[in-house]
Amino acid sequence: MKKLDIEKSDSYLEAENTIKYLKVLKEYYESDDNFDQLELGDIKLRELFRFMSDNEFAKKGFVEEEDRKKFISNITDEITQIQADLKKARLSEIQDKELNSILIIPSWSKVIGYKTKGFYLNKPVLELKKDTIIMLSYDILDVKDKYGKEYAILAGPGIFYTEFSLDSGSNITNFREINMILLPLTMLDKLLSAPQIFESKIEATINELISIVPFSLIEEVHTVQALLRGIISRNIFMPNKNAVDVFMKEIENPSSYHPREGIKMLSAHEEYFNRLLLSVAPSETKGDSSINITSAGIASILIDTALVDEFFEPKERDRLLLLFKDLKREFNETGKSLIEDFMP
Repeated sequence: MKKLDIEKSDSYLEAENTIKYLKVLKEYYESDDNFDQLELGDIKLRELFRFMSDNEFAKKGFVEEEDRKKFISNITDEITQIQADLKKARLSEIQDKELNSILIIPSWSKVIGYKTKGFYLNKPVLELKKDTIIMLSYDILDVKDKYGKEYAILAGPGIFYTEFSLDSGSNITNFREINMILLPLTMLDKLLSAPQIFESKIEATINELISIVPFSLIEEVHTVQALLRGIISRNIFMPNKNAVDVFMKEIENPSSYHPREGIKMLSAHEEYFNRLLLSVAPSETKGDSSINITSAGIASILIDTALVDEFFEPKERDRLLLLFKDLKREFNETGKSLIEDFMP
């Protein structure tokens, strides 16, 4: 797994070495073994003796039983404190980035309560098998349309992935880049309050309609990580593996999520229901050559800025597009390896 910047610093590495020394000393004081009987790993005895001298740890022969118990207790406390400090440092670096969480919606049609088969290459879709959303979730934005009605926008670089057939026996996959999902507040509430697949005190949403996995979950204790890996692998990653793989590949694409391509909003607004709204006409040379006539899983693809203009001033829109580009970079630098490690 790729290391965070803080994990490469001298102070961090020194703290990790201190933990190694303390763990050996704890075992030393707890047992009747001499140093040559202990499992030292890559620790050299002369380095351990220097550490003991610098930190006033005496050899067992010079320590009373009660003092040994105090040594063990103090060492345990110090290990716990250093580990907590290192965890805080790692978490701080993650939180300093704009990366928040990865969001997976297994079925868009279940969220909006309506399945649109759509068309592909001007042919009607016979069966829609998958309509999955994968997104790096930056934030949930509160917006109002021209009528004053409130909506929520899930914002971040993502894809709308579909698997479908045009005739019996065929199987076609397709995807669209998106960077916003527009939902009425009632639909957002439905999304977030769906029956839980996994309930815990951990700040993760894993329910029947959506899973939101914060990158900070890598800092949970090992037993929690192991449990979550099983839950996520069974219920999220494996059922949506193809979509996740496509997203991982697209996020690495140097030309993906460029600010000049504008807003790509998957909308559940009443006047633009189940439509993909593009604020900039797509390049004919990029991606699927049928981009202008392909809309499997949605009602249509529209080049329309009216709704986007209701929600965002040009400067705010441009700021968000640049932010999505930064999210992509940060994910490739740090987040991708965290997710790959967390979801084997």
